[in-house]
Amino acid sequence: MSFRKILLPLFFFIVLTHVSCGDEKEPYAVEQKVSGVTWPTLQNFEAWRSIWDKKSWIVALSREHQQLKSSRNVRTLIAESFVNLMERRDPQLKIKQGLRSQAAALFSADVIAIKDFENPRSHELKPLPVFGFATVQIQRGLGGVEQFLSLSDFFASKFLKMSVTDRSAYVLQFVWESLEQTAGIEFAEPDLVSEVQQEDALEAQLERQFNTRVVGVSKLVNQMLRSGQSVIAVIDTGVDTSLDAAGSALEGRFFKNEFENPATGKKEGVDDDGNGWIDDFYGIDSTIPLGERDSGPAPFPGPNDVGGPGAVCEESGSASASSCGHGTHVAGIIAGKSEDFIGVCPINCQILPIRAAKRCVVNVGETAGECVPAEEFSRFDAATQQLKNTGILDSGQLRGLAYVLDLESPTSPGALATNIVNMSLGKYFSNRALSLIIRRLYQNDVLVIAAAGNQNVEVPMFPAAYRDVIAVCATSADTGTEPLGTSSGGALDSRGVRYKAYYSNYGDWIDVCAPGTQIKSVVPGNGTTDKSGTSQSAPHVAGLAGLLKAIRPGLTSADIRSLIVRYADFDFLYGLLEDGRLVNSEFTFSPYPDVRVFMLGSGVVNVANAFNSITSPADAVVSQADSAVESGDTTQVTSGCVVSNLAASSKLRPLELTSSMPFVLGLALFFLRFRPTKKARTKPGR
Repeated sequence: MSFRKILLPLFFFIVLTHVSCGDEKEPYAVEQKVSGVTWPTLQNFEAWRSIWDKKSWIVALSREHQQLKSSRNVRTLIAESFVNLMERRDPQLKIKQGLRSQAAALFSADVIAIKDFENPRSHELKPLPVFGFATVQIQRGLGGVEQFLSLSDFFASKFLKMSVTDRSAYVLQFVWESLEQTAGIEFAEPDLVSEVQQEDALEAQLERQFNTRVVGVSKLVNQMLRSGQSVIAVIDTGVDTSLDAAGSALEGRFFKNEFENPATGKKEGVDDDGNGWIDDFYGIDSTIPLGERDSGPAPFPGPNDVGGPGAVCEESGSASASSCGHGTHVAGIIAGKSEDFIGVCPINCQILPIRAAKRCVVNVGETAGECVPAEEFSRFDAATQQLKNTGILDSGQLRGLAYVLDLESPTSPGALATNIVNMSLGKYFSNRALSLIIRRLYQNDVLVIAAAGNQNVEVPMFPAAYRDVIAVCATSADTGTEPLGTSSGGALDSRGVRYKAYYSNYGDWIDVCAPGTQIKSVVPGNGTTDKSGTSQSAPHVAGLAGLLKAIRPGLTSADIRSLIVRYADFDFLYGLLEDGRLVNSEFTFSPYPDVRVFMLGSGVVNVANAFNSITSPADAVVSQADSAVESGDTTQVTSGCVVSNLAASSKLRPLELTSSMPFVLGLALFFLRFRPTKKARTKPGR
């Protein structure tokens, strides 16, 4: 073979591998102490996809391309590289200027220029090949890129032949390649989320505390760290807003109405935002008529809790001790966090405090003395006098709910500030005005959660028993000790079972249960204490509703209600023991053969199972006490109308659930229709 025949192929080989691949970047060494995979690649995408938001990138900018110090230039060149790659993949494609502008709109960029990369402070160091970095955002995520690529028949046809997984991988690779082939970009990598690695990690604290472990919130820590905020209105005795201070259990957990923020020049004593409420920066005192200021004695103005900001609650031995700090304790269960306890939504939920309890003044140490309305006092002597609550009037609740219905988000004009309300209160008489406004709240995408009551009776309590409210009963703190068998939902896990709290109300109007006994939370003064009651179980559900809203902002109140009730942990309340008995069997009854009604709702609320129903439906377990989907009854998800078919031996069978009312009516119609016909046939002489 001649020298020429050898030289020509060698020449073309060099050209093909070096000249035509001129966009290829030289790999950068990663300095590390250990070997192994340390950076994200397409091959290990499954390992890092959960800590990536599917749209954010970091790119390194070449020192030789100083024009990239302009964020606009970075964006323009990336879009140009993206379009060029499209045209190389699809030779028939010629992208016009209009589409090039649309391609540029897919991206945004922010340059981080670092002087010491170019001019090291030490003369012993050489300048790095890069002068800085830029963060790049795909404005509409990978889905937006796929839509743009589909404008080409070539890519559209290609995508039709791919599975969803393969399509996502292709689009990811396309974006990555276009970034790294951009002139002046040395390399590109996804912008991933790191977690704090303190000794007492969030997940460990949530798992160690029995009530947060029971409701499954520790399993959503990764989602919590990557999600935004939701706001929960707490209509109660008030919340100690001094706990917004640094180091307090509710630091940074309050919703603030920026339209009334004194730090931005809003005037004290003036309704700056024109909503009828004066100085409603930290919520309102709904016992005060609209347009009036709180005229109570200093230092207890506004929505602060009984005892005043920073005042420590009495431990025991007084009539006021049980109600002291009630609203603050509830708020802590929702969103608090300290070394002593953690709430169910400690980083994603904010509290909108609405004080609905009337206050009066008594002398210190007096139990039988007259309690004079606080507004009648112009001066208050903290050494000899103390504040008490005189109860929460329907009018206070009504004003509070009306405030929720009117309060718009400062950041999203036209949207309500909150979509969730907690009401750890109630009475055994209904109120038509409250029922109407709660109905309107639900129609306007606001979900109300309320306590079932603490008298161990079946009598409906309001507002919990209203159709559009999630009624929450309480479970005990103790885990069942009886030997556990299996139920139709599978083996009961190591968490055991939960018994109804001895004090909790029950009935066919209950929706779900939640931990309510010996729940630790914060009280005024930043102390912590254990309290028990359905007042403590309701904020578990409200906090979990807020967490779902923060993780998935597009969920409606109806969605959240359905998720919470439909995916509650049935086995926790009604699992089978080895002797064939149902846990909490005394709180079920059979009005008809083979029909069982559950008076503790659909189970113990479990937010992880509810979230799985969105992301991994195959892993989510539907409560056997739920029939919302089967019956189409979205407003009365669990009640006496929700039943499950049981055999006479009480062994659960996975049969279809029905609503008892349609069943009974249908049965009655069947007999009315066919029974006379049978009689007529047996007596032909008539």
